Amino acid sequence: MLVRKLRAVLSVSLSVLLLAGFQSVAAGDAGPSDVDRGELLRAGGSSYPRLVRLQNSGEANGRVLVSMTTYADRTGFAVVYESDDDGATFQPVGEIRDPEGADEKGMCCSTLYELPQQVGDMPAGTLLWAGTAGVGADPEERRSSIRLWRSDDHGRTWSFLSTIVQAPVGPGVWEPEFTVSKQGELVVFYSDDGDPKHDQKMVQMRSADGRNWTDLRETIKNDKFTVRPGMAGVRQLPDGTYVMAYEVCNYDSVHICTIWTRTSQDGWDFGDPYDLGTEVLSETGGQPLGTPTIAWAPGPNPNGRLLLAYQMLANDEGGWAPGNGRTLMVNDNPSDLARGWREIPSPVQISYNQGSSCRNFSPTLLPTSDGESVIHVTTDFEKYIGGPCEAFHATGPIDGATTAAPPQTHPIDPRPGR
Repeated sequence: MLVRKLRAVLSVSLSVLLLAGFQSVAAGDAGPSDVDRGELLRAGGSSYPRLVRLQNSGEANGRVLVSMTTYADRTGFAVVYESDDDGATFQPVGEIRDPEGADEKGMCCSTLYELPQQVGDMPAGTLLWAGTAGVGADPEERRSSIRLWRSDDHGRTWSFLSTIVQAPVGPGVWEPEFTVSKQGELVVFYSDDGDPKHDQKMVQMRSADGRNWTDLRETIKNDKFTVRPGMAGVRQLPDGTYVMAYEVCNYDSVHICTIWTRTSQDGWDFGDPYDLGTEVLSETGGQPLGTPTIAWAPGPNPNGRLLLAYQMLANDEGGWAPGNGRTLMVNDNPSDLARGWREIPSPVQISYNQGSSCRNFSPTLLPTSDGESVIHVTTDFEKYIGGPCEAFHATGPIDGATTAAPPQTHPIDPRPGR
């Protein structure tokens, strides 16, 4: 089997997680549950948490919502929780029960998005949720699709809107992400395993109404077959620039899944798909690895600042960095993504963090209402290896905080194949 990025290597394990109610984990994972800081958000199994703050929803503005995919009664589905105290506590408000996730087909890899302006018949403030259905089958037999749902009541009830893409038998389509272009169209980015020339590439489409999707084009690809770009996150800066963060796996000979950025002036054209963009490295040499998500926050710069969450942190030359499982990154000048990334303590902290389909996988983050702190949600095993993968949350300051980040026990070289 060809060497693939970490998520792809663990795709069978991910399916097992979905079908067994999050009761199994990736082979080779070891060690106790080590959430050193953070509170359990919900019980029952969670993956791919995504945070949004309502900003275009009238009296509901300011509420914080988080979606997660889960599994019960042989069905994969999404749950939506809400916080009215700026991320201190969360309460369940809704579910998305897509029939394509039932009967052990499973759901994963989801996203949550609030429309900043009207698109088609959807007014600003409409909530959109999309995820991959059909992930539970054998990889050679599955028929995955990305399914889009909408909510007009701030996550309480949901209605099916469209199938964005239906993959053929075998290949997968993963990890949708939305933005609205300057032309006013809804744009989706996702990871695609279906091109025989590429183990995975990132592609995009657009829609004027959320129902009809056109203009499929490649966003990022590499001619080395095993290189896998994916897991896009997109945010717009105050000056109108769109910033995308993503992982590129099996490209760096030292690190398995490095994190890169690129920009666009219109939210649709992100440049030459063969140009991998600008790699993220902290000022102190920390190399963030895998499953990036980004958020915009106000800051000293007119363009604010960018917050970056990720799965693991390595040293620039390899080996685990002291802040692995304990850090986020901040860029106070997002107009210059090639430099200025600094490490800060992550609100949720995980001491044993060496890669799995659960531990610190695809975290999410959001600034507090005053912009001075960050709400952080990520996943780990609640009690023990083999137990449920659960979501944990905490809030911590963006500036002025320091924390001792002791070296990890059981150090493992994060390079592929080692």
